Amino acid sequence: MEVTQVQKSLFSRIGYLYIPANNIDETIEWYQNKLGFKLKAPKFQDDIGYVAVLTPPEGNVVLLLVETRDNTTADFLRDGRLYQTFTLNCSDLEYTHKSLKNNGVEVTEICMRGENAKYFVFTDPSGNQIEAAWSIWD
Repeated sequence: MEVTQVQKSLFSRIGYLYIPANNIDETIEWYQNKLGFKLKAPKFQDDIGYVAVLTPPEGNVVLLLVETRDNTTADFLRDGRLYQTFTLNCSDLEYTHKSLKNNGVEVTEICMRGENAKYFVFTDPSGNQIEAAWSIWD
């Protein structure tokens, strides 16, 4: 009788999202006041600068704002256009769109992504593009 060995998983989940912040205090305040994120602990200094740990209200993703003096964002180029690196899921995308807009956040129009998903994009104070999305797979 052959014994099969159960393979242990290499990873359990995506851990953190590192997001550059040119003015960490302003960016912390923006994520708290505009998006409702919670600061998990006071900002702290690592070997280069300050870092802040935030989570959305449900607390299932950890966002680390990393202070930088470099002119950079977490975005990348896709065929010459800036493209966001992360998405915040919404159970009611229209409500989120309207709430952010009413709170002074510049948002794009809501767009369809195929037949089963829709999204819009907004930008944080450090220039990082963030996608807000809803899909049938969430």
